[in-house]
Amino acid sequence: MKNLLKFDAVCLLALMVLSQIVFAQAYPSKPIRVVNGYAAGGPNDNIARPITQYLSEAFGHQVILDNRPGANGNIGADEVVKAAPDGYTLLFATTSQVTINPALYNMPFDVQRDLAPIVQISMNSSVIVLNAGVPPSSVKELIAYMRANPGKVSFASAGNSSINHLAGELLAMITKTQLLHVPFKGGGPALTDVVAGRVDMMIISAPTTLPFVRSGKLKVLAVSSPRRLSVFPDVPTVEEAGIPDFQVQAGTGLLAPIKTPRVIISRLNAETVKFLSSADGRAKLGSQGVEIIAGTPEDFAQTIRSETARWAAVVKAGNIRLE
Repeated sequence: MKNLLKFDAVCLLALMVLSQIVFAQAYPSKPIRVVNGYAAGGPNDNIARPITQYLSEAFGHQVILDNRPGANGNIGADEVVKAAPDGYTLLFATTSQVTINPALYNMPFDVQRDLAPIVQISMNSSVIVLNAGVPPSSVKELIAYMRANPGKVSFASAGNSSINHLAGELLAMITKTQLLHVPFKGGGPALTDVVAGRVDMMIISAPTTLPFVRSGKLKVLAVSSPRRLSVFPDVPTVEEAGIPDFQVQAGTGLLAPIKTPRVIISRLNAETVKFLSSADGRAKLGSQGVEIIAGTPEDFAQTIRSETARWAAVVKAGNIRLE
């Protein structure tokens, strides 16, 4: 009897594995919707579209990018959390959306409990940029300038609680200085006012600043990554510049409702990584200055855990609240 039960258990397990393999081979059998919690035409949209176009061709079914902006990405994410975990509704998210929002919003879902990481697509380093007319030409000079002008040196952000805002607060905390936060309704308008000289500085994704740095309208003091960037080979990292604890990076990734079968998560990861590792993928995303990651679901999960803890500490220490 015991041997019979053991045999039945083995058969059941084999059938479950076989059914998952068959399920994965049949997936997808209809269009897939990828929800982007931000407006069309923005940087996230520009990264997501080449990927969804590739997946449409690879799967033989349309992969549709559906922009659902609002509440810093929370509206789109909530829609995905509530969707059936069948691989046909996915979330294209920013890393700041899934790691900073939990510390600031009273959200109806828990990122780590309700969403399954598929793949981290990118991680872009930020740069400390100043209007060309602001005196400092190095991080050391900037810190001295901030200390000499407490609360008067202004920094722009895409809005209260945005990653640009938290980056400025983190810089002030580490250097024990005071900065004047000037929030805008988006990163574009914020950078425009730094270029125009109405705001002194900004900490923002490196690719966004390239044309202004090259034209001499902005000067870049440091990159917030562990190593120098190919687009700014002569610009030191923040560690080289003397502030080793200042790391500000923002990326993108794909997630699914938490109970999505592992075989589907693996299939989506494999196909996305295949594109990101291809010459075509590197050309299409690299031309935007995107730093491609293309890791495993576990790698992405670890990034979410570590970044969530780090930014929660910044929010608490800076007493940052949504306005």
